[in-house]
Amino acid sequence: MEHHKFSVPKTAHFYTIGEVGKHVKRLVIALHGYGQAARSFVYKFEGLDDGNTLVICPEGLNRFYWENFTGKVVASWMTKQDREIDIYDNMNYLSALYDYIVPQLSDDVSISLMGFSQGCPTISRWAASNKPRIDNLILWAGQLAHDQDYAQAKDYFKKVGLHWVVGKEDGFITEERLEKQIGIANTAGMDFEVTKFDGAHEVDRKTLEELFQRLSTVRKLF
Repeated sequence: MEHHKFSVPKTAHFYTIGEVGKHVKRLVIALHGYGQAARSFVYKFEGLDDGNTLVICPEGLNRFYWENFTGKVVASWMTKQDREIDIYDNMNYLSALYDYIVPQLSDDVSISLMGFSQGCPTISRWAASNKPRIDNLILWAGQLAHDQDYAQAKDYFKKVGLHWVVGKEDGFITEERLEKQIGIANTAGMDFEVTKFDGAHEVDRKTLEELFQRLSTVRKLF
C-alpha cells in the first residue's frame, strides 16, 4: 500500500460578532478547543460587542460527530495522523483569513489573538512562524505548540502583550504544567502575564471581559 496526497480547494467556516468595516478599532481572532463548534464558541465573546469590536472565531477544518452519528457536530484543529499536513493547512487558513479581514478594518486596529485549549498551540505556532501584526496573544487553558522554536521570534514577541489565563480548578492545565510552560516561555524570552480565575477548563465570561477591558486601558495609555 502507498499513501498519496494532493491539495484541493476546501471551504472554511468562521463566525463573527460585530460588522466588518473601517469603524472597527479592536479585532479579536479566537480559536476554539477540541470538540467544540465555532458557532457556539463565538457567544462567549458577546460582552465585547461595543460597536467598535469585531470578534472572529474560525472553525477547525476537521468536523466530526461528538456522539455516535446523531450527536452535535464539532471540530478539531488536528489529530496525530498526518499532523504535519493539518499544521500546514491551519497555517494557510489563518494567514488567508487574516489577510482577508484586516485590510477592511481601521488602519490602527488593535489585534488580539486568542486560543482556548487545543486552539492554543495552533494560534501560538502561527504567530511565531508568520509574525502577523498583533497587539496581544492570549493562551487560555492551553499550552504553547511544543514543536516551535520561539527563541527565533523573541524580538517579535517583545512587542506583543502575552497573557496566560487558567482556571484554578482546571484538570488539564495543572499548576505544575503551567509552571513548566512558563519556564519554556521565559527561556525563549517570552514574558507572560498570568491570570487565574475561579473555574475549570472553560472560558469564563467575566474574566474574559475584565481582561479585554484591561488591555483596552493599557493601549489608551500609549
